Amino acid sequence: MNNILFRNAELKPGSGRQVFGTVVPYGEEITVRDFDGEYRERFAPGAFQRSITERGHKLKLLVSHDARTRYPVGRAVELREERFGLFAAFEIANTRDGDEALANVNAGVVDSFSVGFRPIRDRREGDVVVRVEAALLEVSLTGIPAYPGAEIAGVRAQSLVIPRSIAEARLSLLDW
Repeated sequence: MNNILFRNAELKPGSGRQVFGTVVPYGEEITVRDFDGEYRERFAPGAFQRSITERGHKLKLLVSHDARTRYPVGRAVELREERFGLFAAFEIANTRDGDEALANVNAGVVDSFSVGFRPIRDRREGDVVVRVEAALLEVSLTGIPAYPGAEIAGVRAQSLVIPRSIAEARLSLLDW
């Protein structure tokens, strides 16, 4: 019996200045310590749907939630609810702060996302606060995320074409 499953992925060229990934993983529990004390938290699928619909196009990308001393470094160009979490892509501004943020992502120094949100509707499941609906206020680049699954998946390249030497090197890795 053949149990091979196939999934197609759409490849889109980018500007070379787009970072993308899961900004909030669903079903992942963390321990939160804040002014309410210590508790467990998890986001439910669809928690940000209304926020995306109403103001997704206005969502800004910050660095470490710092909106007081720095300008945003990017803006959302894609937000969508997926089964596994909230997926986003951000266009990084062609500014000094944007260049620095992009360099840190490309170097692997900054590899995660963190969100600023306002809880709207929660439910309790034992000792876990489940965020059923939340207003997404901002997304930040960070090196230390609250949710380990909130990872930057990559930077969209300017071109889908790669040099022949790189293609051959990658293909040689498949030789056994």
